[in-house]
Amino acid sequence: MAKYEDLRGDENSLLAMTGRAWVFGDGIGCRQMLAPEHLDEPPAVASDFVMAGVDVQFSRNVVAGDFIVAGLDFAADVSHRNVPAALLALGIGAVIARSFGPFFLRHGISMGLPALVVEETAAIRSGDHLRVDIEAHIVANLSSGDRYVIRNIDEDTLVHLRRCKP
Repeated sequence: MAKYEDLRGDENSLLAMTGRAWVFGDGIGCRQMLAPEHLDEPPAVASDFVMAGVDVQFSRNVVAGDFIVAGLDFAADVSHRNVPAALLALGIGAVIARSFGPFFLRHGISMGLPALVVEETAAIRSGDHLRVDIEAHIVANLSSGDRYVIRNIDEDTLVHLRRCKP
């Protein structure tokens, strides 16, 4: 089998995306993702301040389709719908983490932001090029050749994410 031949979606589908990884650690909370003074702004405005608590240049340097990669407890304390909405407005293709706060996970996916549970996020480095194939349940690291299993997306979630695609 050719390398990555089992990845199903083409580049134009929701379910297969290629982009650059922006890696953050464990315990990234709401204040690091979006400061309280920006929580009530429209998502398009708030998106200019996404992840500024960790990297003030993030929103200026990220490209639509890039991925946020984190460790444990990403957005564990998020309780405001504008946080995942601002990530979507910025063009984040997906958030990949070992675990998520339940509010962020539920509302991110309901808005069409793939929040993907992958155990091996520590193997991904900032700047790595990733191909995320949600339908095949695979994150392929094109920089290292490694592959990681997406563990939390079922058929109902796939159907919902397809419906959310613009």
